[in-house]
Amino acid sequence: MSPRVSPPEGGDLEALIALLDVHDLRVIVGKAAERHEDVARAVRLAATRRSGDLSQLRTEVDRGLSTSRYLGYRESGGWAVQARPVVEAIGEAVGSSPTAELVALVERAMGHVVKVILKADDSDGLIGDLARELLDLHARACDAGTADPIKLARWMVRFRFDDQDFFEVDPVRYADALGELGLAAYRREVKRRVGAGDGDSFAARYALERLAVLDGDTEAIVALLGGDLSRPYQFIRVAEAMAELGRDDDVLSWATRGIAESSGWQVAQLYDLAAGVHARRAGDQEVLELRREQHHRMPSSSTYGLLHAAAEACGVWPTERPRARAVLAERDLGGLVDVLLSDGEPEAAWQVLEAHPEWDPGPQRWMRLAEAREPSAPGDALDVYLRLVDLQLETTGKTAYVRAVAILKKAAQAAKAADRQDELAEHLAALRETHRRRPTFIAVLDRARLG
Repeated sequence: MSPRVSPPEGGDLEALIALLDVHDLRVIVGKAAERHEDVARAVRLAATRRSGDLSQLRTEVDRGLSTSRYLGYRESGGWAVQARPVVEAIGEAVGSSPTAELVALVERAMGHVVKVILKADDSDGLIGDLARELLDLHARACDAGTADPIKLARWMVRFRFDDQDFFEVDPVRYADALGELGLAAYRREVKRRVGAGDGDSFAARYALERLAVLDGDTEAIVALLGGDLSRPYQFIRVAEAMAELGRDDDVLSWATRGIAESSGWQVAQLYDLAAGVHARRAGDQEVLELRREQHHRMPSSSTYGLLHAAAEACGVWPTERPRARAVLAERDLGGLVDVLLSDGEPEAAWQVLEAHPEWDPGPQRWMRLAEAREPSAPGDALDVYLRLVDLQLETTGKTAYVRAVAILKKAAQAAKAADRQDELAEHLAALRETHRRRPTFIAVLDRARLG
């Protein structure tokens, strides 16, 4: 007789399963599969993996990745969860044995999922995530050299021009799989679509732009991506294309030109692109000069941080810091307060307020200032907390009340440290009276045992 084994303490499921024999597991899985479709699907997919036969996987693709119903927001999330095992099974097949048949199956799966998205509320993006995962699997399967290049080119054009208009299929990514024959077929198909009147479509512009990058055609890249070169993002697109081609000199040239010839918040990305080139070349001094220029041009706590890092790399931050802060003091008081708090200088941050009594830093900064000020001057923090509570209560609703009470708890700690508990009690009593017609607020106060 086999020794008796006691079940593990705490109901550890894996440990419990380990105690069961094959017969018990078969019975349990069989009954679960009868009651739950996701379990039945998992069983069928597991059998498919063991056999290596794609026929069952194809059946699951047709069954699990399509629906004729409109899917509302909640239904979309549930559908995506139910569909994920099928996508994972496709991924396992791609990883173990990519074939031309499997490439075709992934394309079939993509077609199903796109049709589902077109009649679903996919606000949370879960179905879109499945589509992007399938596209990645498709490219990986093609990387193995299994796809027919002509068929692949035609599918890429058909999928982007006809089937949908929100997922891109990049010919640069597929260049190796397409080869010369496939790329020639892709170009012919794109040219035919452009000639048929699709030239102004997003699909056509994207295809032509990516072909220009694939060809390394500077003139075409500038014409297609740069447009009239009047806005930062146009220079960004050209510079990024040059970066993709590994042409750092051109990246630097176009980024620098964009910095000089355009304006707006996107210029920051041009500074990043130029700084990246200098960093790759170990040009610490050039990065410092660039970040100094950026901070003086568009000062903020972010540009201050970038300048800080660049100056540290050159060992000159102690001499750079006063000038960097002076720029913020003149043009971005909020940024100055932020960096002083981040640098662990709450007293200096508070002095900014005292020097500019007419300036309102906004609720979030007031809160940060109060929290930083509380250890050394709890009375000042208390005054800020109470103003923030009053501001929060200008809005009705439980969310506002919960936030107000959270601030009141901070106020209680500050009042105790400042020996102003009587004043806080009076303020709480006044709040109860002022908002006596807000029973939800009073209930939240009571639960927090305040006042």
